[in-house]
Amino acid sequence: METVFGIGFFLFVFVLGIGGLALMIYALVDAIRMPNDASFKTGTQLIWILVILLAQGIGAVIYLIVGRPPGGATGARERLTQHPEIPPPPV
Repeated sequence: METVFGIGFFLFVFVLGIGGLALMIYALVDAIRMPNDASFKTGTQLIWILVILLAQGIGAVIYLIVGRPPGGATGARERLTQHPEIPPPPV
């Protein structure tokens, strides 16, 4: 009976670890793909990469909540390529 709980606990910790690693990789790739420092809600690219790497899972969560712009790197790139409408000249 104890081995069943031991295996279950091991699987739980393993799945939790893999999920945390996947979240960290996702946040790191998103921060690296950001077109410029002005795209982040707060901070700079180097700071966010260090937060994600040094704080690991919790750093990735903090980045996704506090630093990531709406739409992530893809949304930031699209906003840079959009040109605002030029108003007509005054008459």
